[in-house]
Amino acid sequence: MAIAYAVLYLGYLFVALESELAHWLTLVIVPVVIAVTFGDRRGERSKLLATFGLRRRGWKRGVGWALVLGAFVTVLQVTMFGRRDEIFAVVQSGRALWLYPLTLLLMFFMAGFTEEFFFRGFLQTRVEVLGGSPLGAIAIVTVIFSIYHLPYAYLNPMWPSAGDWELAWRASFANGLPGGLVLGSLYQLSGRNLVPCIILHSMINAAPAMTLIRFGG
Repeated sequence: MAIAYAVLYLGYLFVALESELAHWLTLVIVPVVIAVTFGDRRGERSKLLATFGLRRRGWKRGVGWALVLGAFVTVLQVTMFGRRDEIFAVVQSGRALWLYPLTLLLMFFMAGFTEEFFFRGFLQTRVEVLGGSPLGAIAIVTVIFSIYHLPYAYLNPMWPSAGDWELAWRASFANGLPGGLVLGSLYQLSGRNLVPCIILHSMINAAPAMTLIRFGG
């Protein structure tokens, strides 16, 4: 059921790109409803949040890795990646001192939480149960995570690849493959705890996102 919903959801994105607020419905609420409706006999319904990785156990094991990897990616974004000039301009202006923490907080409750809840907490967990292989689950969900970026890369005018199908494919997999592999592996490393993944995902998004925040003119 999880894979079937993921396929339907990806098809839907090519018709209507979602806002971050809508992600709370499609990536959080609907998966919860599916889990409640199709919960197994081993108590999945009674421990619902734990089946998504929202549990106390294991989070300390992965948070250190999340912070180190997040800091490493942020340095690369400032020095090497595509938006480096815009990010560096914000850093150089001093606005990053308050913009970065603000953006990090926003990302934590937006894409950081909703996407990790769906792709790692919902999809990867259930694909692993279905196939019996943690590595196989990481691989499958990483491909789905990459394809998830495709409609945004092609249809969103803020992406450099907008309107270019070949470039959009390359851009979506350039983002999704390394991100999916690292986040999926971190999920396993932390004992299937979602908190480290949310932190890392938020840190990956924060530096580029803070260049998009505008207040008035």
